[in-house]
Amino acid sequence: QFGYPFVLIEEDLDEALRLHDMDIPVMVGDLDEIETFQNASIEQAKMVVATDDDIRNVNIAFRARDAAPEVIVASTCTRTTSEDILELAGSDHVVRNAKMMGSFLARRISCTDTMAHVIGTFDEVQIAEATIHGTPLVGSSLRDTDLREELGVNVVGIWERGQFELPSPDSMLTNHTVLLLAGTDTHLKAYDEKFRAYETNNSPVIIIGAGRVGRATAKTLEDMNVPYRVIETDEVKANKVKNGIQGDASDRSVLDRAGIAKTPAIVITSHSDETNVYLTIYCRKLRPDAQIISRAFLHRNVEPLHRAGADFVISQDHMGANTIFNLLDRAEILMVTEGLDVFRQKTPRSLVDVQVKDSHIRERTNCGIVAIKGKEKGKVIITPSPTDVFLEDGEIILIGDEASEQAFEKHFAK
Repeated sequence: QFGYPFVLIEEDLDEALRLHDMDIPVMVGDLDEIETFQNASIEQAKMVVATDDDIRNVNIAFRARDAAPEVIVASTCTRTTSEDILELAGSDHVVRNAKMMGSFLARRISCTDTMAHVIGTFDEVQIAEATIHGTPLVGSSLRDTDLREELGVNVVGIWERGQFELPSPDSMLTNHTVLLLAGTDTHLKAYDEKFRAYETNNSPVIIIGAGRVGRATAKTLEDMNVPYRVIETDEVKANKVKNGIQGDASDRSVLDRAGIAKTPAIVITSHSDETNVYLTIYCRKLRPDAQIISRAFLHRNVEPLHRAGADFVISQDHMGANTIFNLLDRAEILMVTEGLDVFRQKTPRSLVDVQVKDSHIRERTNCGIVAIKGKEKGKVIITPSPTDVFLEDGEIILIGDEASEQAFEKHFAK
């Protein structure tokens, strides 16, 4: 997407031909031979990425390290026990998809209280989500909230039942609105101080599935001191987690035992996307007002899960690719949800000393501006006004989907 040259190494000829027909740069070679990596010009490579199973990844990392001692090696990993072995084999970075997925799903839960939950940082700029259910913000337009003037926080996005929109001063806030905020630690603490006293829901979150992702979700919620219950059909897996309930989540009585009537959120972590769609539809019917967060195994099933009623969906392949991509020397990407990122760009020459209102970034790219940064430490403008200017040798932090980021690259960065 961003013009980085790459080659995909595949051992199976038929699969390689299929990929070649898809216009993917591919070469055939045995991954247990150093010659394969030499033929791929590994000595010129920025990074080698191993995405096979854990055992194969160990061998790939070992061979790549032999062929090019200085190259960066990144490996995916499913089992905790494999992490150390992959590092010993030569991996500089080990990406544990299940752990990352569980943590991401847990941190999407924002309806247990009305405080700002930080989901990522860009140096001193923090990105957070906050539910406004039961607060005086409900029924107001964004213009009338005075959040920027009073607290210094920048509302950079609005979620409404899983639908994201860039905010305008006339955006109306409802009981179902989740705000995407940007600010410094001081700004967000001021926000929490103002809204912490409002309605909270301390009922247990329901996690469906006790596989690796479900267990990682439970562990993250435990670290966050958020109560939870886990529904799992398999007795062995159900016994691996605290507060496990053995049973089928499609059985109403099992959901009742887990507390479906009062839960603030339901996290669906099944390995089957068809099951996830089924359960999302069922849970949405039972609890129209609950937050539903789902994992998608395949990227193509993200949109059907949203249509089924999920508020947030993330696919494992997209998350893994994003994480590995951030290891390259380029602007960091924070994935808010599937297809929506906060990212940074070096200030293009064409925008230096240009006022925000004259840049037309939103009109040309559909990106929202989160913050403007200068080269001096601490020089950061959160919630830039129309008359603020872009700073030389600085950065712009933006929010948008993949098409928006490509449009920014096309119109400004190049």
